[in-house]
Amino acid sequence: MRVNLRDQMTENRVKAAGEWNHYEIRAEGDTITLSVNGAVTSVMKGVALRKGYIGLEAEGFEIAFRNLRIRPL
Repeated sequence: MRVNLRDQMTENRVKAAGEWNHYEIRAEGDTITLSVNGAVTSVMKGVALRKGYIGLEAEGFEIAFRNLRIRPL
């Protein structure tokens, strides 16, 4: 199952190209919360995913990651 949090964003907090953004994705129970640069931008409830793979992508754009951390809550 694919979850797209960008469609749920309430405000665009993304920095300009060439600058680093800070994303925090929290999955607790059936709720996924996305924070961008310190502000909650989307909340998705009723998500039935419990385990599996995590995929990060940017469709049609080059993307880079640094300081990626995954930890249990």
